[in-house]
Amino acid sequence: MANNEIKTNAEIYREQRKERLEKASKKKHSAKKDKAVRIIIKTLAIILCVSLVGWFAGNLLLNVFNVPQKLLTVSTYDDEKLTGAEYNYYYMSLFNQIYQMAYEYESMYSSYGSGYGAYFTGFDMSKDPAEQEYPYDDAPEAVETWGDYFKEMASTRAFLMNAMYEKANSEEAKKEGFELTEDLKKEIQTEIDETIKSLEESASENDFALDNYIARVCGEGLSEKSYRALLEKDAVAQHYLAWYQEHLTTSYAKADVDSYFAENRLDFVTASARIFTVSYAEAEEGSTDPVYTKEQAKQRAEEFNSKVTSESSFIATAKQYAPPSMADSYASDEATLAADVYADEVSSNKAVTEWLFSSERVAGNKAVIEDSEGECYFVIYVVKPASLDESVANASVRHILIQVETEDAEGNALDEATIAKNDADAKAKAEGLLQTWKDNGATEEEFIKLIADNTDDTASIETDGLYDDVAAGGNYVAEFTNWAIDPARKAGDAEIVKTEFGYHFMYFVEASEFAAWENDVRETMASNDYNELVDGIYEDIEEKAEKNDTFLKFFSDRLEETISMRY
Repeated sequence: MANNEIKTNAEIYREQRKERLEKASKKKHSAKKDKAVRIIIKTLAIILCVSLVGWFAGNLLLNVFNVPQKLLTVSTYDDEKLTGAEYNYYYMSLFNQIYQMAYEYESMYSSYGSGYGAYFTGFDMSKDPAEQEYPYDDAPEAVETWGDYFKEMASTRAFLMNAMYEKANSEEAKKEGFELTEDLKKEIQTEIDETIKSLEESASENDFALDNYIARVCGEGLSEKSYRALLEKDAVAQHYLAWYQEHLTTSYAKADVDSYFAENRLDFVTASARIFTVSYAEAEEGSTDPVYTKEQAKQRAEEFNSKVTSESSFIATAKQYAPPSMADSYASDEATLAADVYADEVSSNKAVTEWLFSSERVAGNKAVIEDSEGECYFVIYVVKPASLDESVANASVRHILIQVETEDAEGNALDEATIAKNDADAKAKAEGLLQTWKDNGATEEEFIKLIADNTDDTASIETDGLYDDVAAGGNYVAEFTNWAIDPARKAGDAEIVKTEFGYHFMYFVEASEFAAWENDVRETMASNDYNELVDGIYEDIEEKAEKNDTFLKFFSDRLEETISMRY
């Protein structure tokens, strides 16, 4: 352990010095010995002593007291200097961040096998960063491996965080509305305290002093004090960046939003259509499906199209015309449905995109369109023409869940009659709660009073039944979501909603200011402006920063050596 290694190094030096002194005191000097020989021996002893003292002192300064890490400047940007210790912190921050992301994906998909961490992040936790290729094109040309990426980007990340920290504390930020409130400062300190507590526990488990453990895990040259300071700076910078993007979203004038939408309409409208494919490609080996020439495929597609008079007729015709090998797939009514798709989801065929997303399309339009590259013809029927999502972007609701029991205590399925009775009982209880709420004033406070003793959604009791940011495409069941994001919903509305989980006594709290489509436009504009800000700072740093390649290599080599010990 580090403590023992430090102690051993110091003891070795003291013991060797003591041994030399003892030998010197016991040594019998002989007048007969040649004076020149005595001088040579004395000189060699002095050289050896100085060499040992120098080696041990250098080792202590570098590995124990981390003096070079704290004093040496590895990079400068304008008037800012980045020390070795700070560089180590950002290097390890980048490494730990990507490692944690990969670990979370690996854990999330562990039931499906291994390798999902690398699939989603491009980083393989089982390999040394210096020995695996960096797969993205967002880094300097010199970057070939993940090790190169951490080495090159650590100083850039440091200067970016410094710039954001300064912005967060600027008068300009205050005028725009950002404020480091006491509550925010307390929240940041709480997060830091929890981080330090976790490090203390790990340090204790591994027989390390806290400062030594922080230096080993978070970056050489760091102590608890300096690590806290860097954590605080980064937290303030991150809070500012999150606030800045959210602030941009709500700050744009409606005219600017409409103008951006007009120029980028296809990015925000969705359409729904039924699509059937008739192929004239060569048959795959072993296939028993009919093979059509191009002309035969066109004729079959047009024949299919002529039989379509409605969505239901399209579904029926698809089942009739399905290739034998796909009969089971087309047995489902959903097989041909492309619901609420964006233009880029069908962009593989330009003609299909232009036809389906044309402003002239109306429900019931149909067409046969060739895809020469795919060697097929598409039969398309418009279910919903390209349109905007007018539902609210997100909503906040409270609910009380009354479950319908479908299993007994042992997990065995109940009979239909029992389930029907349980369903009726659950519905009656939900309706009773609704009436009680109305009788007591129908306020949000009265709704909250009913939650703890009645809801089967025990996980939401701590939040008084509240679910924030309910939005289309989220993790909630359709009936729950649709009720929450209905644009006609008003604060204080309450209703019972049936879902697969039972009966939900719903209370509407509030909705976002904008419709879903407008919020999407605003978020896209904000993301563009946010990226422009950050990219501009990155580019300025890359242009003006001066790196000491010798020190960078020295510190990055030590970091790579430390990280490689994990593998």
